[in-house]
Amino acid sequence: MMNRMKWISIPLLPLFCILLFAGEITAQSAGFAGSFSRMGFAPRGMAMGNAFTAVHQEGAFGYYNPALTARPGDKISLDFSSAALAFDRRLHMVNTHFQLPPSAGISVALINASVSNIDGRSQSGFSTETLSTNQYQLLSSFGIRFSNTFWGGIGIKFNISDFHDEISSNTSIGVDAGFYKQLGTLGLGLAVQDLFGSTQYDTSELFGVNVGGSRSNSFPTRFKFGSSYIPSSIPNLLVSAEYEVQVLESEIRRESTELVEGQPRTVISREEVTTNSQFVRFGTRYDVHPRVSLRAGVQGLDLNHDVNIQPSAGFSVHLPLDRFTPSVDYAYVREPSNITTMHVFSIRLQL
Repeated sequence: MMNRMKWISIPLLPLFCILLFAGEITAQSAGFAGSFSRMGFAPRGMAMGNAFTAVHQEGAFGYYNPALTARPGDKISLDFSSAALAFDRRLHMVNTHFQLPPSAGISVALINASVSNIDGRSQSGFSTETLSTNQYQLLSSFGIRFSNTFWGGIGIKFNISDFHDEISSNTSIGVDAGFYKQLGTLGLGLAVQDLFGSTQYDTSELFGVNVGGSRSNSFPTRFKFGSSYIPSSIPNLLVSAEYEVQVLESEIRRESTELVEGQPRTVISREEVTTNSQFVRFGTRYDVHPRVSLRAGVQGLDLNHDVNIQPSAGFSVHLPLDRFTPSVDYAYVREPSNITTMHVFSIRLQL
């Protein structure tokens, strides 16, 4: 019994250490487009700090690395997830994966993020209406096993944004690519995500052509390097780590007044700026029983500034039913603001 408790404490140790010091960390603000699509996917990934680029043992999640959809299996898996967040926000996720014999697989996922009960007001400050927003991302990933230990994959993302009744919904396309390599008990993953991704909208009908206009906000391009490890002496323990760089090219618009032929005129200048943010992530899973798994993780956000720590933890209960072999998953995640938390629930079925 003592030995079992000793090994149970190993995967939870990083979480306890982070919780001890998390209150002393100051959060950094963010403003990149498409942030809802980078919060994580399903309780299994989010509970392990989203350190999933090189993890296929928890399922085939093309969201983290399209190469993982090459994961072999003889059943169709379905994941239905929902997250409860503060400030009238909702996050819903669906994922399915199936095989393409003899050596390929396909994963299809849908993410929906919404905000409701937004208080609309006029320029004078009077309440006018209650607003809501919806954003969707449909992700289709294809993976192929070049060998038993080397996989590759590509993913296509369709982004849809619905911000207001008088702002037409627009779509954009992003591209993911990734690889996975197995070296004994060590797994290595590489992924490049959100190439060409953006949020597009036109506010001309809402604010008029003089104030409104067509806008396009690019998603950061993500470069992720991950690893996973299962000790041969502890086969029910999985640990993972990940390093990510997000690169964003944006435009700075400046207005100044200059005298042109003796008359003041507004001059607009534009400058292209490239910025980046860096992230580290760690996760662990421990099977305490054939029907119970514990998970914990931590993310260190934006290493270019004061590090913002985001801990997480969760579990899975594998129900004793032969049909569909269902599993119930849960994750508790502290948001980057360090003010709010979210609870993520999921059910997995095997068809």
